[in-house]
Amino acid sequence: MAVVFIVPVISLASKTDEIFVNDGASGKQDGSYNHPYRTISQAIDEADGKTKIIVKRGTYKENITVPKNVKITGKSRSDVIIEARNDNKPTVTMEGKTEISDVTVKGGKPGILVKDDRKGEVTIVNCSIKDSEKDGIKIERDERNSDNKVNIIDNKIYHNDKSGIYSDKRKVVIMKNEIFENGLDGVDLDSSVKAYVAKNEINNNDGVGLKVRVDNASVTVEKNTFYNNDKDGIEVRYAGRAGYVGIKNNKLIKNEDYGIVRIYKDSNSSFNGLVIENNNTFSENGKGELAEPIRN
Repeated sequence: MAVVFIVPVISLASKTDEIFVNDGASGKQDGSYNHPYRTISQAIDEADGKTKIIVKRGTYKENITVPKNVKITGKSRSDVIIEARNDNKPTVTMEGKTEISDVTVKGGKPGILVKDDRKGEVTIVNCSIKDSEKDGIKIERDERNSDNKVNIIDNKIYHNDKSGIYSDKRKVVIMKNEIFENGLDGVDLDSSVKAYVAKNEINNNDGVGLKVRVDNASVTVEKNTFYNNDKDGIEVRYAGRAGYVGIKNNKLIKNEDYGIVRIYKDSNSSFNGLVIENNNTFSENGKGELAEPIRN
């Protein structure tokens, strides 16, 4: 069984309006290049249809919701910081058919919340997501089709109090990210997720590197490095419903417990649909490579 994903190239439209933001703006503010808005929220309020909001270097202390057909891009990932004004709310909430790129998202509960509004694809690319009091990125339950896919590509996700990424049932692509030093797991995929997890560095998290459920899932995990996580490199859970989880060509190195651990509920120990190929590399994991199935 194979899962095929095509990495997206997002284009909101052939014609896109541009609105500019600069936290040092004063005087006339109309969102033009010469007279930018001071806050991202002002730009969002003026976004109409297909809009690209271009954010100049600075710190923007606000909680924002990115509405349909809006793309937010910063001039520099390290120098454009969106920091939660209210840490009890998400710093950034994303509706469908939106994109955010080249910014740092700081604080919030969670850092980025991807809504379940069934309005279209969501892309998070080349961002830093850090210091959330919950998950770095939380993805709400939605249909598992391409129209509602969430793309998380080329980001740094770290120092969040819970998991770097948590996804409920959804179609998700997680590629080429650095996910490290989170307070719980690196990535947590709930049952029924359809996901492609590839070429990530998932290191030094306080829980497991990747937690995945077989039940009703369709997940491929390949060419990742799981290094020095405080528990296992990969934890696979199974409650008796068939699915597919394929684990291949990964490096599992120096994790505190096992490289891969399998946990089943009650007497359902068959792990129907779990495929662990023999091309995974294991090295110096604290308790060994592959644990015998554990009943929970």
